[in-house]
Amino acid sequence: MDIDTSRLLVLPEWGGKYVINEAYRPIAEALVKKYPELRFKLVDEILFVDNTEDKGKQKNKYKNAQIGKIPEKYREIITQLTGRSFSYIMEFYKRNIETMSREQIIALVYHELRHIGADGDIILHDIEDWANMHYKLGPDWASTMRGIPNLLDEGVDWDSITGPSLFNNLEPDNLEQPRLRAVK
Repeated sequence: MDIDTSRLLVLPEWGGKYVINEAYRPIAEALVKKYPELRFKLVDEILFVDNTEDKGKQKNKYKNAQIGKIPEKYREIITQLTGRSFSYIMEFYKRNIETMSREQIIALVYHELRHIGADGDIILHDIEDWANMHYKLGPDWASTMRGIPNLLDEGVDWDSITGPSLFNNLEPDNLEQPRLRAVK
C-alpha cells in the first residue's frame, strides 16, 4: 500500500487533547507570501496543533497560541510516522480562541510566525513585539470578536496599518479644555 506523504493523516474521530489542524497552514502560507518580513519562515516545517483542553494559563495570563521548537527526538519520530519533517509546533488554545473572528485568527498566526527568527531560533515576547501588534491593531486586538483588518485582504499592508492612538485620552480637545486634569 502506497502512503501519500504529501499531507498529514488525521483521524477524524480522534478526541484527544492535542489535535493536528491543517486549517492554519494555508493562512500561514498566504501570510508568508504576502509579507516580506515573514519571507524566511518555512511553513512546511510547522506542525499546527489545537490544544482542546488547556486554557494556556501562565502567571494569571491566558495565551491564545504559542510556537516552539520540537525536540530532535520527537522530530525524528514524527518523520518516521508521517514521512514529513517538522521543526516547530504552533499550538492554539481552542478554548481561548473559539470566539475570535477570522481576522483575529489570521492576526494570531501572523503574530506567532514573527516569533521565528531569521536564524530559526524562537524570539520571545518583548516590548517591540507588544508595540508591533498593539500599535497596529489596538491593545485589545485579540479580545472577543474585535473588529480588525483582515491581513490577507488585498490592499491591506502591515506597514500602512495605523491603529487607534493609545493616547487619545491625553490629547486636549483644544488648548483651553484638556480632557485630563490634575487631581490633588
